[in-house]
Amino acid sequence: MKKSFTLIEKAVVCLLPCILLTCLCANAQNITVATSGTMGLGAANKISDASNINMKGGTLRTGSGAGFSETVGTLTLSDNSTITLGTGSHNLNFAASNAASWTGGKVLTVTGWQGAYDGTAGTSGKIFTGSSAELSAGKLAQIRFTNPGNGSTYTATQLGTGEFVPLAVALPIELLSFKAKLKNSVVELHWQTATEINNDYFVIERSVDGKVWESMDTIKGAGNSSNVLNYANNDDNPLSGTSYYRLKQVDFDKNFSYSDIAVVNFEGFKIIDLFPNPSDGNFNIVIQSSVEASVDLKIYNAIGQILKSETKQVSKGVNHIQNHFEGPTGKYFISAKTSDGTYYDYKFILKN
Repeated sequence: MKKSFTLIEKAVVCLLPCILLTCLCANAQNITVATSGTMGLGAANKISDASNINMKGGTLRTGSGAGFSETVGTLTLSDNSTITLGTGSHNLNFAASNAASWTGGKVLTVTGWQGAYDGTAGTSGKIFTGSSAELSAGKLAQIRFTNPGNGSTYTATQLGTGEFVPLAVALPIELLSFKAKLKNSVVELHWQTATEINNDYFVIERSVDGKVWESMDTIKGAGNSSNVLNYANNDDNPLSGTSYYRLKQVDFDKNFSYSDIAVVNFEGFKIIDLFPNPSDGNFNIVIQSSVEASVDLKIYNAIGQILKSETKQVSKGVNHIQNHFEGPTGKYFISAKTSDGTYYDYKFILKN
């Protein structure tokens, strides 16, 4: 029978030979290492070999000293998490995990790894998934090794034995975050780097469908830095509807890579109803706006002459504006235009 175990404590939980481990050993578990939690191994081979591990924001530690070997089920990555290896010779063996669910954009950081940062096997604690090079390139790109000697960060490759190890080439930047947020009628873009190596510049790109991208702006990088750096830029004219944003990071040697995609929904501004229509001259305009703005309302006749013009203030959300117009029976058009140039037209009929 498969059971579930979620680690939610902020304190360290040591898996010692005890009642808990007797249970874990006897039955397959779904073990979740949750946010701010630490699961530390206190002895070797105390978890059922069929127990699947879900890294969901916490830390899995193989031991406070030399470390203990353990064989478990598949490895799932649901949130940014850490595996910390002990200092001695031991193996952390996961089952083949390429079919397991890994949340895109989340990072599994490995600390305590010992060996050369050149794509070769470790000399002490080792991590395996299966017994072959079975992880996809996408999953390997979500694994990070940090070299305490120089502060550089490396993505992973997988050997034919199933061990995943750091690649020989350090990442040009360690991107901590990239966020896009709608504020009033502007999309604010913020990103943060932990380290930068040979980083020439960033290109901010935008897309309406997540497939075809346009360059919006270029921001100079720091070149080389081991300090946390913050960057910011704005999209002053966001597109109506859903927009996608990403960073293109370019090295001095013109190699480049992309960040995860940030999504913003800018509903913009539109007239969603006008009633009654036809009208005797008294009518209500219902305007939906994603920002606070001033709105110029104009009424035109069929040949384009402006017959009435006024300015109204609308708030974020749905606005009901009462209006009155006198004129001959016929067809008219109302145009609503915001201060940032967004406009919307609506047709109505006046009857006497």
